[in-house]
Amino acid sequence: MNRFNPTPQLDGHGGWLSQARLNGGQHWVRNAVCHVCCSDAGNPPIPVTRLHTFSAQDSYVASARSAWLRYAQDEAQRKSQSLGTLAQIAGLPLSGLITAARLDQAATINNWLISTNLHPQWQDSDLSLLAEAVMSRHNDSPLLIRNVSDAANPGLAQRLAAQGWTLLPARQIYTCDAQDPAVWQHSHVQRDQNLLDRADLQWCPPDTLGEADLPALHRCFRAQFADQRAVHNPDFTPEFFQLCLESRFLELHALKRAGNIVAVIGLYQRYGWLTAPLISYDPALPLNYALYRRLMALLLHEAKARGLQLHYGAGGRAFKQHRGGSPSLEYSAVFSAHLPGKQRLALATLSGILQRTAAPLLARHG
Repeated sequence: MNRFNPTPQLDGHGGWLSQARLNGGQHWVRNAVCHVCCSDAGNPPIPVTRLHTFSAQDSYVASARSAWLRYAQDEAQRKSQSLGTLAQIAGLPLSGLITAARLDQAATINNWLISTNLHPQWQDSDLSLLAEAVMSRHNDSPLLIRNVSDAANPGLAQRLAAQGWTLLPARQIYTCDAQDPAVWQHSHVQRDQNLLDRADLQWCPPDTLGEADLPALHRCFRAQFADQRAVHNPDFTPEFFQLCLESRFLELHALKRAGNIVAVIGLYQRYGWLTAPLISYDPALPLNYALYRRLMALLLHEAKARGLQLHYGAGGRAFKQHRGGSPSLEYSAVFSAHLPGKQRLALATLSGILQRTAAPLLARHG
């Protein structure tokens, strides 16, 4: 089989950042048409993204409007109900407040254009340096940090609030201590792990996948976009899949049936955590193949094997709780102290609405 480099080049972040700076975020994520620059603070370097064109198809990984409004509406349609989503907050002026606060143009820090950015354990001095460095280039826009939670970064939300950042409820996430023996006593976990040993499908780890597999991997991923309700998910490009195979930015694992790829998962490991920003499978295959359960079983198995904590991401409340997931509210943090008063007022009003309405909904139904 024609393979890429058998030894991964570092962790792929350097290659991701260099190409994104040259070609924009859309080089890696088709529906994230944004400028990408490099923060002057911190080591290793981190990306700062900012939308420069606006579309109704913008992914929630790049657009605040998509994150709080469009994606919530997608989920409401997917579930045929609005319960537990921000779309339930009918009649509230969220769109106008997002515009007035200029969140569409926010400079988003440490944003790798994936569903779950994993952050280092930033301390007060780190956050101050980051804010100063980013404001020096983006003094006309808010600063934003996605994926802030006490579960993944204890104390980070409090440190940001103390430095004047506003916390906007964003998602209900689920994390799991994969090293806890109690997790492995769940009957759902035991049944799922048994799926990994079934021989009806072939597991393909990263070192067995090569350039010849790229079109099939991308086709399998793109199958989810046949459902228009998934339009605001990150639409990874063929170049992104090539980056992952070459340098393991995401570690790709696939399932094959009769030689054809029918499922793919991309594992992302950083700062003691493992998560899966890319999960897709052939929806036409019969349900008894349990493709999603197999992919999630691999994720949990790998977290335990590597001694890592597991970030399940958002959604699938009952499914993830039955597999050791503990809920936690996740925020996006916004800094606007350098902006005019009307923008700060819009942000404060938006924060008040979301804290009163979205936070309880997410905690109960997210």
